[in-house]
Amino acid sequence: MDRQLRTPTFISRHNSGWFVAWKARLLAVEWTAVAAFALPFLLYVVTLAPTIYNLDSAELTTAVASNGIIRATGYPLYLVVGKIWSYLPVGDMGYRMNLFSAFCGALTICLADRILRRLSVGGWARLGALGLLATAPFFWALSLIAEVYTLHTALMAGVIWALLIWAEQPTPFRLALPIFLVALSMGNHAATALLLPGCLWYVLVSHPRHLAQPRVWVAAVTAVLLGASVFLVLPLRYAAQPAFNYAGMYNAAGIFQPVNLQTWAGFWWLISGQSFAGQMFGYSGTAVWPEVQAYLGQLWAAFLVVGIGPGLLGLVVLWRRNWRLSGMLTLMFLANAIFYINYRVVDKTTMFLPTYVVWAIWLGVGYEVMLKEIRDWRLEIKASPISNLQSPISILRIAIVGSVIFALLLNWGRVDRSDDWSTREQSEEILALAEPNALIFGWWETVPAIQYLQLVEGQREDVTAVNRFLISGADMNELILAELGQRPIYINNPSVELLQHVTVRPVGPLYLLEPRIPPERTERR
Repeated sequence: MDRQLRTPTFISRHNSGWFVAWKARLLAVEWTAVAAFALPFLLYVVTLAPTIYNLDSAELTTAVASNGIIRATGYPLYLVVGKIWSYLPVGDMGYRMNLFSAFCGALTICLADRILRRLSVGGWARLGALGLLATAPFFWALSLIAEVYTLHTALMAGVIWALLIWAEQPTPFRLALPIFLVALSMGNHAATALLLPGCLWYVLVSHPRHLAQPRVWVAAVTAVLLGASVFLVLPLRYAAQPAFNYAGMYNAAGIFQPVNLQTWAGFWWLISGQSFAGQMFGYSGTAVWPEVQAYLGQLWAAFLVVGIGPGLLGLVVLWRRNWRLSGMLTLMFLANAIFYINYRVVDKTTMFLPTYVVWAIWLGVGYEVMLKEIRDWRLEIKASPISNLQSPISILRIAIVGSVIFALLLNWGRVDRSDDWSTREQSEEILALAEPNALIFGWWETVPAIQYLQLVEGQREDVTAVNRFLISGADMNELILAELGQRPIYINNPSVELLQHVTVRPVGPLYLLEPRIPPERTERR
């Protein structure tokens, strides 16, 4: 019997069975779905920022690494998921958090591919639409640095996909899933509230009778509570008194006074973004029109011009075919576009990504309609066979793929961050030049990265860095004048009022402040 088991025939059959089983598994894999994630992820990894990046990216990275607290609106989901992700054994902490954005950007493309598949959009159309989305300048750029926006779009795409699944076969659990994702997404970005009108529309017009079931409400309330539980991270972190805390203000004595996140007033102040309330709907009258033009130009460039016409076609066709879904997408698009067009901040160009996702869905539908019309036209006229390269449908496919390749080549140089060490180099230079026990004042492009080097990598802990966002101008000037001559003080851009009392000397990227010598003392010398 042992000899029989060792015969070549038995071994061959055994190996054959193993091969057939694995072949069946490989064939069962949806390789287009794998490619929808893998290709953009590979693109983003190749062009990824190699270490910590500046502005909000440095703040987010430092908060995740040090278990700190971010400014409004708190972003607890990003803090929690980012912390788990940060244990990946690759690169430094800055690189890992940049990689998290790349993952979420690729996940957005993958989920958008799932949505288009449910809308019966073919592979060529999906490739064209999602290829332009993946290579759109701002979407690509924000997939290369630590930011909350690609996680936001991934959750948004997940909500739309989950609602489509629920609409096909409504059950309490299937409705609970998108509700859970919405509540969870609120913990990443408060702009999730802009998705609510579209979601409510879709639920109410799709299966209104389904909402009369008590089980549905029980499941919905449970989903909200589970998703919103992520906000408990904020009072828990406040109780730990983290070294990195951007929820509060410095007073004129240089003492940081944190907002008490264990009170409802403090908690609501943070998560509702009240510190940015003045920027919301900051334009009125004719001042809005230039902002509208700027956004339309941004959308025009994002989809490389060629994606505008087919996108409008997809919008119109989807309204005719599925007015319920189209109503949801239109409300999502308009709510985000209108809010951010009227948002008076300098970096709002990075905040329109949800409208990109919706436009990519419309574009995919538009491309599919164009391809189908050409196929039907050829069948009607029963044209004589010609080469695939010369056929109209092949020409359109080449144009679709060609536009993606062109966008890839055009935008690569604009967004590539693979060799961008500038933030780390600037921060290390500042700390190297700073005298012992120095006090440094700066904005977002300076201080968060310095704090990253201090809190995460243990560099120059004797230096105190203060973000000017967290101290009023008057209090900062009073603090500087009180400390002047007692310790070295550096600032990125001294105010006119401050220059009346001090002299400045450039030291690297900053200015060293020194007491102004009175005229009578100069004459005595």
